[in-house]
Amino acid sequence: MKTILGKLLVLILCGALLAVPAAALGEARYPAQGGAVTDDANALGQTMAQDVAAYAEKLADATEVNLHVALVLFLDGEPVQTYADTLFTRWQLGENDLLLLGAAAEDTFALASGAAVKAKLSDASLKTLLYGSGFADAFQQQRYDEAFGRYLVAFNDLANKQYGEQIALGTLFAAYQPAAQTAAQSTQNTAQTTGQAVQGALETAGQAVAQATQAAGQAVAGAAQTAADVWSSAVNAVSQNVATYQDYHTQRNESERGLSPTGWIVLAVLVLIIFGQSGPARRARRAGGCGCSPLGWIIGGLGLGALFGRHGDRGERFHRGRYW
Repeated sequence: MKTILGKLLVLILCGALLAVPAAALGEARYPAQGGAVTDDANALGQTMAQDVAAYAEKLADATEVNLHVALVLFLDGEPVQTYADTLFTRWQLGENDLLLLGAAAEDTFALASGAAVKAKLSDASLKTLLYGSGFADAFQQQRYDEAFGRYLVAFNDLANKQYGEQIALGTLFAAYQPAAQTAAQSTQNTAQTTGQAVQGALETAGQAVAQATQAAGQAVAGAAQTAADVWSSAVNAVSQNVATYQDYHTQRNESERGLSPTGWIVLAVLVLIIFGQSGPARRARRAGGCGCSPLGWIIGGLGLGALFGRHGDRGERFHRGRYW
């Protein structure tokens, strides 16, 4: 009975040990190989995965280098380089194989390669390329498509140089090829230049409008001032004409109401002349002489001849002795 119970306990313990995960026993988990691209982390886009697989075929045909890309979430406590080397062995990769490993959840990566690859592409050059191509920055920022696109474009240039080949990428990794980047930069520069030109044109137009508005304002102000001056001149002229007209009519009214001093003098002279034509005046002029001198004419005209005539008559009587 005890023997049967003992055997049952042994079987139970064996089953429990088989059910314990490998990680619990201190062994990391490794993905099964899935061709040129093994993406257990589901990090790459479909287009990028297809481009990587297509490039792996081109590379193998030209250089006999077999490219493998593996993406996992965790390393289960293993150092990244140890994990990459162990995976290289587990997949039974050989001297012409190159493995590029990335752990998405841990933002780390590593390379492992065979002897034939190391002879042409040293570990140092391949690791330098990880940082020089921008792979490291993009991968650590979870931009996985960009990371592998940049790395493989740069890797292709290095492989062509080291193997003396001309592997054409065509449309593979098109967004990350230098021509595409140059075109993108050119487009960006053109857009920036256009934006600056538009801004400059708007500023120039704004200044022109401001200057035109200022000039128009000055012209309107000048026209208004000119109109005001003309109106003021017209009002002053009308006022002067009115004043002159009033003065004229005032003088005319005064002349109609009476004579001026000069007029009175002339009138007095005329009266004297008229009354000087009376009979006594004429007799006085005959008695006093012909009165042919200018003074006599004036005296006679004024009717003063009679006065002088009477004085002359007295003198004559005096000479005749009538007053003796």
